[in-house]
Order: sequence, then C-alpha cells, then structure tokens
Amino acid sequence: MNYYIITGASRGIGEALTRKLIVKGNTLFAVSRTMNEDLVELASNLDVPLYYTEADLSSAQEAESFIRNVFNKVTLKENDRIALINNAGMLNPVGPLKSTDFAMAEKQLHLNLLAPMILSSIFIAKTEKFDNPRVILNITSGAAFYPYSGWSIYCSSKAGLDMFTKVAGLELSAEKHPLIIFALAPGIIETGMQESIRETDLALFPDRDKFISLHEEGKLAKPEDVAEIILCTIFNNSLVTGSVVTIDQLKEIRKYKGANLL
Repeated sequence: MNYYIITGASRGIGEALTRKLIVKGNTLFAVSRTMNEDLVELASNLDVPLYYTEADLSSAQEAESFIRNVFNKVTLKENDRIALINNAGMLNPVGPLKSTDFAMAEKQLHLNLLAPMILSSIFIAKTEKFDNPRVILNITSGAAFYPYSGWSIYCSSKAGLDMFTKVAGLELSAEKHPLIIFALAPGIIETGMQESIRETDLALFPDRDKFISLHEEGKLAKPEDVAEIILCTIFNNSLVTGSVVTIDQLKEIRKYKGANLL
C-alpha cells in the first residue's frame, strides 16, 4: 500500500497530483480550504480510498489536527510506503514592504512555512520506527533564492522552507531509519496563482509583465506534467535528504535512475 498526504489538493499541482494518484494500491489523504468534489467522485467511482479534509492550514491548530487525524487512520505494514507532499501555499500579500498587510502576512507565513513544519514534525515522529520508504516533499519556489520586488513575505517564506528542509535533512541523516526530505522548485506553472500574478497591479509587482510574456509565449508548464515527474521520482533512492532540487534535476533523475511506480 502507498499512502500519500497532499496539501492544497483543490487545484494546481495539488489537484494534478491527487488526480494521478487515484489508482488501486494507493490510499490518499487530501486537504484544502475547499473540497474538490470532482476528485472525491473520481475516487469513489474507482473505489480508491480518499480521505478529504476541508481545513485552513494557516491555522496551526487545524494543521496539527489534520495530520494527527491522518495517523489515526494509517497502520503501516511491511512493503508499505508513505509520502507527505507539502504543496499548499499562498502569494498574498503582494506589494511594497512599507504597506504590508500584517494580518495577511501572518497567514501567509503560517501556511507557507509553519504548516509544513507542523505536518513534517508529526509525520517524522509517527513514522520514526518504520523502516520502509518515507518521504517528505516540500514544494518551494525559485523566489526562495531570487528576490522579487513586492514579494518580500512570499520570497522569505519560501527561503525559510528551503532552510527548514536542509536542517531537517541534517537531523534525519543521523537517525536509525532516516527518511528522505527534500524541497522542489517546480518552475513556472499555469495555475491559479499565475493568473493572480498576471492580474496584479504593476505598482504592487513591477515584474508582472515578465509573467504575462511567459504566459503569452506558452512557456508555462502544465500542472499534470509536473505532477507526473514528481510521482515518478518521489521514492527514488538517489534523492538526497535535505536537498533542494529543481524540476530539471528531477527530470534527470527520472531519465537516468529509472521511474518508480505510483
């Protein structure tokens, strides 16, 4: 049995991942603020266990409650594999630091950084005696290392997620049964977040036209293509715990190291 825990499952990469994972042999735990009814119906029709939770992971209490409820339903056995995919994230607030909406900034930092920390901490504790493949994937961004004017909170939250991944990997490498934790910068993908970027006031985000041009030139990746690459490599034993990788690096792993079954 493969267990997958996916945050931000209602749209974008999260939806694409969940949709591809609705196959026999998988048990899924999905969470988002609003339930994706199409995914629930698809899983029901194919008789694939999908436990879908509506929750706001920017609330530490809701994040902790979600992941603890997951492990109330999971009993890991020989030959099982389990993965946590921290995909949920938000871009707002966008704009100059001097005019930051601090309530929104707190919500963003909680969702983009604190929630993955909470979920990962409990995931590690609940699976520490399990000797089979265990993986935590944190979806990061190129904005973690490339600064954009107007994205001070977003860039900082993703940079924090990268460093959290590195530190957790350092700690886990010394464990008796180490799991793999890594962060992925998936590139620029055609999602709802990209639509929001293209509609942002230029005064708030001076680089807006760059993203409009990428869209018009057809240079945005499709969520389903990125999801396929992720799922064919997520349990690959060549991944280094604590690493931060790009989608191109995952493509190389898939090409030369062989693909894993979903």
